[in-house]
Amino acid sequence: MSENSNRSIAIKDFFKRNVLINELEEVLRFKPDTLIGVDKISSDNLYNEGIKSIEDLAGLTTSSLPEIKEILPNMLLKWVKIAQVIQKNVKEQLRRHKKILMIGLDSAGKTSILAVVQDKFSIIKSLLPTRGVKREKLDFFGYPIISWDLGGQVQYREKLYFNRPELFFTEADIMLYVVDSQDPDRIPEAANYFREVLKVLEDLHEIPSVLIVLSKSDQDIRKTLQWQQNVTSIKNKFNSIVDEFDEFSIDYCDTTIFQRETIMQMFSEALKKVSDTSEIIENILEEFTHQVEAKASSLVSMDGLIFGSYTGSDTDEMLVNNTALLLQTLSSFYNSIGLIREKSIKLDLPLNGFTIRGEKLFEYSELQISVYLWMLSQNPELLESKIDYFREQLLPLINLFL
Repeated sequence: MSENSNRSIAIKDFFKRNVLINELEEVLRFKPDTLIGVDKISSDNLYNEGIKSIEDLAGLTTSSLPEIKEILPNMLLKWVKIAQVIQKNVKEQLRRHKKILMIGLDSAGKTSILAVVQDKFSIIKSLLPTRGVKREKLDFFGYPIISWDLGGQVQYREKLYFNRPELFFTEADIMLYVVDSQDPDRIPEAANYFREVLKVLEDLHEIPSVLIVLSKSDQDIRKTLQWQQNVTSIKNKFNSIVDEFDEFSIDYCDTTIFQRETIMQMFSEALKKVSDTSEIIENILEEFTHQVEAKASSLVSMDGLIFGSYTGSDTDEMLVNNTALLLQTLSSFYNSIGLIREKSIKLDLPLNGFTIRGEKLFEYSELQISVYLWMLSQNPELLESKIDYFREQLLPLINLFL
């Protein structure tokens, strides 16, 4: 059982048996009489004093408790201390969840991207515009993620998000700003909205990592002059906006829902931005690449998270990562029909003079997700003598990735 599961059970034990905890964050909004030992009359007396929730109870100062009718001071002190323990525990667990803001105009593709991540392909055609904020807790790549999908219609932007920005834009680790790369008419509107969002974040002293997601970059569309002009226009406008602010920097990523690997690579780039160990992983991959005389290497989980890559060229990086994602998908299909998953996966390209090979290193998270070390090399056999050394170096870093 995971540490988080143990903590959740410990919190539940403070409450009466008929109290159901569906979402961890709702616990602090429960009434005091949900706690074991707090009766309805005492709870009503607390309510009359403005103490309407566990959070209110935890906010009392133990050294100067108020006098409340029919509640003994030592009993109130006990309840306050229990509420403070619960509050501290809940907040610690919530901090372990990375918060991702999905922002952009309506119809930009935000919800479709989240549907692909969750393998909900069948619902994409029937998706309606997101009304207001859709908040979801995801076990994404084996890590706890909370996504905030902010509907992009103008009425929500003007009347909801910017009226109470502290409710939506605080404590975000990553902001994914999604732009429809096939809609040149709305690029100015998307850019203006982006400027407003950065201004709000600056006012709130919030500086999340920012990734501009060029959605609907479908393979056939990418070949057209119109798409290339659209992307140039987007980058010119957005780069100019970022120059107006001192704290922010941005990167760009192309995605299409018709190639799931583009979305997985985009999220991988986003998560690497907020990982404490990402840079160390890539330094180790650089050492590995040189030691085995490879052209590129990458560390990829079986569900598609690219922890890091090292390569001498963008083409080699694209080759090793895309091949890894596709071959691992094929491996998962074989596994789903009852075949044993191979520890070593290899694709020989003799006419091109190289091999792409993946070697399973270990499994991580309570979901037991396999991680493969991939390399693009003319001498793949050199991997054998080095694999155990790099396995030992990489495992602890993966467990601390987020």
